[in-house]
Amino acid sequence: MVDISISNTTIITMDKDRRIIRNGAIAIDGDRILDVGSTDEILTNYGTGEEVINGSGTIAIPGLINAHTHIFQNLLRGLGDDMELMGWLKEMLYPVNSVLTEEDVYISALLGCVEMIKTGTTFVINNHHFCTSEKAIDNLAMAIEETGIKGLVARGIKIKTARAEKRKVPNHVFPYTPEEEIKLTEKLIRKWNGKAEGRFQICPAPTSINLCSPEMFRELKKLSDKYNVPVHTHIAESPSEVQFSLKDYGKREVEFLYELGVLGPRFHVVHGVWLNDKEIELLAKTKTHVIHCPVSNAFLASGVAPVPKMLKAGVSVALGTDGPASNNNQDMFGVIKTAALLHKVAGRSPTAIRSDQVMEMATIGGAKALGLEKEIGSIEPGKKADIVLVDVKKPHIAPVHRPVSAIVYCAMGSDADTVIIDGKIVMKKRKILTINEEEAIVNADKVGKSLVKRAKLSA
Repeated sequence: MVDISISNTTIITMDKDRRIIRNGAIAIDGDRILDVGSTDEILTNYGTGEEVINGSGTIAIPGLINAHTHIFQNLLRGLGDDMELMGWLKEMLYPVNSVLTEEDVYISALLGCVEMIKTGTTFVINNHHFCTSEKAIDNLAMAIEETGIKGLVARGIKIKTARAEKRKVPNHVFPYTPEEEIKLTEKLIRKWNGKAEGRFQICPAPTSINLCSPEMFRELKKLSDKYNVPVHTHIAESPSEVQFSLKDYGKREVEFLYELGVLGPRFHVVHGVWLNDKEIELLAKTKTHVIHCPVSNAFLASGVAPVPKMLKAGVSVALGTDGPASNNNQDMFGVIKTAALLHKVAGRSPTAIRSDQVMEMATIGGAKALGLEKEIGSIEPGKKADIVLVDVKKPHIAPVHRPVSAIVYCAMGSDADTVIIDGKIVMKKRKILTINEEEAIVNADKVGKSLVKRAKLSA
């Protein structure tokens, strides 16, 4: 007898053949998928599980991978509306940076993880770049462990340079020296990677070229190589960033990083909105990953990333929500639909990007960016049991003719019915089973209002 059996569902496997199995079943043993096939076949071979889930009226998809967000921004939801990127940073985020506490980080992380689980995310890359002390990272690890989600915390690193001073970035943004940043990041990697039953990791995240130095990028590449973790950084999100790079180094950002020798399969270019054809070629050549955040890019009017060109060139692309202060939620279903629509209208072609390509970016594309494509990102034997059952018995979804189309164009985060992570049911019939959801909301509301007062923001 297996631990969990899911039957009578439609399975979007995202395996190499991109199989869709109607009236399908999944056998789960421990934290792994034992087998996938028709309901008759799986029940005949394995019987029913100790936990039996009748998936009638659902579509089973691989757990979604949110490849870029800032969970602490849950406390700032709705405060960054109608602002361009640089003004958004200076008028809201920099004031918050000076007052954000380690307890704030924990409270926001609990709420953020619950939000993501309830909208079908099973793995998150949380780019945490404010209040990056050891205690703050410990608190993030605690929240991930308690809620049951999987997480890579990309610890934000910012270095005070002449360029930063020239751009009037406040001193409190730089709490550590370069040497302290490297030492603390390595300490946290050694302390936490593989913890929370293997669900938690740390990696370095230089915030941007503008807030880091060439030497620091090289040192963080060494950490990446030593511990087999990514380097995660914002690149070419706005035209001003490209202009800063041209002014400071005489090169566009990806060209600069290529000459530094830091691009590669463990490097994440987050956003990549303002890339030219040469830069896309360099990303493909080095097998560097791009994290596409279409909702945030639209929210801040940053532009439309040339994702169809990237895909055509062979660049691996994943999807992220970005933070709740520039989205304003962490619902990957909204990101999936936006990605599918944005590039059609930008390219003035309904075939500019296909629904199956977007589905890949939200699942196996995220897994590839993490270097975990052999472990997660698809529903197939031997992989981790990270599975979301989407209720499609809804008036905005039925009837389902094409399952991938139904997920990409019809489904919403609130349609995620049951979520399984590492073979454990963390949400069943929309009820979170790991922590008290109501308490997380009440605490975040209280702390969020306090944070606004401390930062002297107008709400």
